[in-house]
Amino acid sequence: MRTILTRGENEFRGKLLKQEQISIDELTYLLGEYDLQEYGEAVFSDDPKAQNGRFRSARSMIPFEHLDKRAKDFEWTLYGDNNPEAENGRKMANAFVLNFQKFRRAGKGLYIHSVTKGTGKTYLSYCLANEVMARYDVNVKFTSVLEYLDLTKKGYSSMADKEEKDGIAKATVLILDDIGVEVSREWVNTTLYQLIDYRYSNKLITVITSNYPIEQLKADDRIKDRINNMCLPLHIPEVSIRAMETDRENSEFIKDVFESK
Repeated sequence: MRTILTRGENEFRGKLLKQEQISIDELTYLLGEYDLQEYGEAVFSDDPKAQNGRFRSARSMIPFEHLDKRAKDFEWTLYGDNNPEAENGRKMANAFVLNFQKFRRAGKGLYIHSVTKGTGKTYLSYCLANEVMARYDVNVKFTSVLEYLDLTKKGYSSMADKEEKDGIAKATVLILDDIGVEVSREWVNTTLYQLIDYRYSNKLITVITSNYPIEQLKADDRIKDRINNMCLPLHIPEVSIRAMETDRENSEFIKDVFESK
């Protein structure tokens, strides 16, 4: 057993499970994966120069361009001044960050949804994931539902595939993006139920994004029941931030084209 001191000065006792090397910014570090008492699996480096939070970010599968986004970067004001839905969403997102340990003990996550595409559901999940990684030294994984189903469909053709699937299932926080776009088939429902039920049974936090309210998901009733039990709903206002941003970029481009000499 070894004593691990996190960046937040939390002390844990844990058993070393395995070690591996990882390269970041052209530097190579030796990482140890530990089974920590009253915590679960976590990865740390013994190198005092290493920033352990960056290892978790690099391994989270969050797209590179969003690894530095934090809760403060999500602009709730884009949904309009005094928008009550935006204010409710902001309060729920803040509660998730500030009271993360309570969410963790209860095994509660978030179900971020809106019917309109481009409202910022996935972007919000990135911001919240990066925030809790930075504040609480937790292990986060990101995957879309379609990517997870594709990984499962491979039938674990390699040990790496199996380890990736296990890492997704056992992550302290899992971002499960875009549920509801998959075709509802028996094997799809079974695969998703197994993942969600495992996380529900082990009180692991799952943040889910969707274009559907829970009750309108075209999925097995068991899946909807589990999600309803393990996630608090966070409704994003039905405003397409993506469309607004596209219009702004197009307007700036047109202005530059016509004003250029």
